[in-house]
Amino acid sequence: MNHALATLIVSSVTTFLLPLDYTVASVALRDIHRDFSVSFSDQQWVINGYTMAFAALLMAGGGLADLFGRRKVFLSGLAVFTAASLLAGLAPAMLWLNVARVAQGIGAAGMFSSSLALLIQEFTGPRRVHAFAVFGVASGLGASLGPFIGGLAVDLGGWRWAFLLNVPFGIAMLVLGLLRTRESKDPDATRLDLKGLMLFSGAVLLAVYSLVMAPQMGWTSPTIVSTLAAAAVLAIAFVPVELRRSYPLIELRLFTDRTFLGASLAPLVLSIAFWGLFLYTPLYFQGVLGYSPLQAGMAMLPFAVPLFGAGPLGARLAGRISSRALLAIGQLLVAIGAALLAFAPLYSGWTGYAAGGLISGLGTGLINGEMSNVAISIVPVSRSGMASGINSTMRIVGMTAGFGGIGAVQVVAVSHDLTSRAGRLHGLHRNLSALATDVATGNINGTAASVPTPVRGAFHAAANHAFATGMRAAFLVGMCVALLGAAASFTLIRQPPSDTASDAVRTQPLSGVQA
Repeated sequence: MNHALATLIVSSVTTFLLPLDYTVASVALRDIHRDFSVSFSDQQWVINGYTMAFAALLMAGGGLADLFGRRKVFLSGLAVFTAASLLAGLAPAMLWLNVARVAQGIGAAGMFSSSLALLIQEFTGPRRVHAFAVFGVASGLGASLGPFIGGLAVDLGGWRWAFLLNVPFGIAMLVLGLLRTRESKDPDATRLDLKGLMLFSGAVLLAVYSLVMAPQMGWTSPTIVSTLAAAAVLAIAFVPVELRRSYPLIELRLFTDRTFLGASLAPLVLSIAFWGLFLYTPLYFQGVLGYSPLQAGMAMLPFAVPLFGAGPLGARLAGRISSRALLAIGQLLVAIGAALLAFAPLYSGWTGYAAGGLISGLGTGLINGEMSNVAISIVPVSRSGMASGINSTMRIVGMTAGFGGIGAVQVVAVSHDLTSRAGRLHGLHRNLSALATDVATGNINGTAASVPTPVRGAFHAAANHAFATGMRAAFLVGMCVALLGAAASFTLIRQPPSDTASDAVRTQPLSGVQA
């Protein structure tokens, strides 16, 4: 096996595991709750701990990869991720499970931040376009098949297998990576930008914490307002620090290049408009329709199936139409799919969501690889770790923002609908706001069990209707975000990536990149 093929296999398989591990945990939460008697908010840290560590350390991984070597950082991250997956699967208590999930996020950041940089050094021209298409398919499939694989694992072997299934794949890819991948790093890198790293990681960590906790605590709670304000202060302080650095963590001047900016916005938009909605839809199937974890996973297959063929199709289209047209078309398809999902009848089963899921999945699959190819092709190969970290951070922060933002929309829509339907039920008017927040998280049965027995049935019916109404509002928001993203891509991106364009950029320092 040659180095290029081995690198593609290792990058793609591990990239499949990372988003898979995000979505698979959401299916296993109910079974975890049965083994460990903790509150619903406490068990959410199985997802939140992984997400926060992952998002906050992506740029650190990219900087370390350029400085010490992409292969070293990638394989170290893979080793940590694999060991943490074993610990999560064998965890004797909730504390150990949460520690393992944070460790998984740390390992995932090292892997994901350097995987694209490994591909850059092995593939050029049309081969790079196809390699990035395979990479995009793997990433999309990992996220979209997570509910199905998680449901199957939970049904067949229990929730522990949702984490243990990572172990054999991790070991196999670690062996292949050690044997058949090549090292590379930035020869001009002298030291890590620690001050920039601390400011950026702190800002991302606080922002992600706010986004994942706001649906439960409320967007106006003092904690959320304070953490968002602190994140904004750190982000503002980060800018002048980076502009003064000769070797910054993030070369901010890159964002003056309209094509780089447009290509960097695409993963952010896609993660909000598609993946943010995707993560909430299984909650609807399980909470409102009463599907089992496996049934909910199978109901999500229409979202996932198009990703098998859309990636290679997107690679072919990339050679025939401009990058801006391809990215705009992909996001427009996501918007159309979200509109179909929004206008599906309330209480629709999986068939009512199939058409919207297929079209959204098609749009996502078409551009999942190309949007990374466009952004990274502009950056000098020596800073590909940084570029990979930026692209990965946009994806993960977008997914988190989508989940948190959609959660905010859910809370507002659910609260309004629940107030109109259950506000007159005896004994509920005083704490209806808190009940609406719990319903918006998908914990419908648990919330209904907490209300007085005489009104429980009526409240449960009202909660189901409110959650379904909230999902419709969320899909409409996703549609609007995708439409704005399509317009931004078509307006900002000016040239398709090519070896000629990339080589032209590589001959000049980053400060010479022009808008």
